[in-house]
Amino acid sequence: MKLARFILAVCCCALLIGSFVTAEHLRSKTPAVANAPEPPSGSSWYFAVSGDSRDCGDVIMPKIAKSIAEKRKQVSIKFYWHLGDFRALYRVDCDMGLPMNPSFKCVQGSASPSETEPMRQEYMKAAWPNFIEHQVKPFELAGIPIYLGIGNHELIKRTRQEVEVEFKKWLTQPAIKAQRKADAKKKIVPAEGDTYFHFVMNGVDFITLDNASIYDVDAQTKKPDPGFSATQLKWLDQILKADAANKSIKTVVVGMHAALPESVSKSHAMDRSCESFCSGKQAYAMLERLHSAGKNVLALASHSHYVEPNAYHTPQLKGHELPGWIIGTAGAEQYKLEIRYGYLLVEVKPDGTVHASFEEVKREAGDPATPLFDYCFEKNKKLPDPNEKHVTAKDCTCRVQ
Repeated sequence: MKLARFILAVCCCALLIGSFVTAEHLRSKTPAVANAPEPPSGSSWYFAVSGDSRDCGDVIMPKIAKSIAEKRKQVSIKFYWHLGDFRALYRVDCDMGLPMNPSFKCVQGSASPSETEPMRQEYMKAAWPNFIEHQVKPFELAGIPIYLGIGNHELIKRTRQEVEVEFKKWLTQPAIKAQRKADAKKKIVPAEGDTYFHFVMNGVDFITLDNASIYDVDAQTKKPDPGFSATQLKWLDQILKADAANKSIKTVVVGMHAALPESVSKSHAMDRSCESFCSGKQAYAMLERLHSAGKNVLALASHSHYVEPNAYHTPQLKGHELPGWIIGTAGAEQYKLEIRYGYLLVEVKPDGTVHASFEEVKREAGDPATPLFDYCFEKNKKLPDPNEKHVTAKDCTCRVQ
C-alpha cells in the first residue's frame, strides 16, 4: 500500500513538472506585446489608418504592422484602423492565388484565366481566415490594437450577418462594448456586434460607419451600392448630438469605406445612385453642423485605391469643405500610375486638432524575390474607368435636414 502511494505521488509530481515545462515553452513561443508608450500629460498621441488590403494585403499589411510597431517605440500610436475590403471575393486575390498555384497569373480588374472552379471554391472558404491569419495577426502579435470597418467587397456573395459572425471578436472588443454600455444610458442602443460602432478615447470620438451597401440584407442578388441605412443615420445623429453637448469631446473622427458624396473621388464613392447620394449628403450635413459648432472633424475613407488629402475640397462643396483624406493603400490594385502603399499616421494634439501624414511602405532589400512581390510592387495597378457613371446634386432630390 505504501509503495502504491509513493508511486502515485511520483507520477503526480512528474505531471505537474511536465505541465510547468510545457507552459513555459508555450510562453517562450508567444511574442512579447509591445505597448505604446504613454504620452506625457499635455502632449500628442497618434493613430494609424488605411483600407483596401485585397489583392496584395498579405504582403503589405505585415509591412504596415512592422512600420507602426517601429514608430511605437518613440511615439504613442494607440491603434490601427482598417476601412474595409479585406478580400476581392469576386475573383481570387493574387496573394492567395500564387500560393495555391505557382503558375497562377495575377491580373488587374478581372478574374484570372488561371482560376478554376475547384480553386474558386477553396478560395471562398479560405478568404477571410487567410485575411485574419496573414493581415490581422501581424498587428496582434506586435501588440497593436486593430479595428475593422466593412467594405463593399465584404458583401460580394455574402451578407452582413456573415461578416458579423466571422469578425465578431473585433466587432465586440472591450472599447466598443464599454461604449455601447455608456450609450445605453443615453438610450442610444445599437445591436451588439453591428458593423457600425464608435468609441471615445482621450476626448476623441472614433466613429466607424458602414456604407458598404444601402441594401441591408441580400447582397447576393444585388451589386453593392455604397450608402447608409435609415437606422444607421438615426444612430449617427444621436451620437453627434451627444458629442456636440459634451464639452470633453474635442474631436470627432469618422471612418468609412466609400467617401461621402461630391468628393475628389465622386466617380467611385457614394455618388453611384440618388439613394446612395442622398444618404451620404445627410451624413455630411450632420458632420458639417458639428464642425461649424466648433468641434474638430476629420472624415476618412478608402474605396478608391490611392492616397489623397483634402478629399472634400471640391467645387461642389466650396464653402462647406470638411477636412478629410482618401487612404485606400493597404494592398489593393492602385488607381494611379505610381504604386504607393502605406497608411495615414494621424497626430492628435492636446487641443484636439489633428495633423495627418502619409507613411509609405516599400519593397526592402531583405524582401524575397518572388513572383508575388514582383507583381505587388511593379504591376498591381489599374487606372479607373474615366467614364464611370455617377449622379450629381442636379439628378437627385435629397431631403437633407
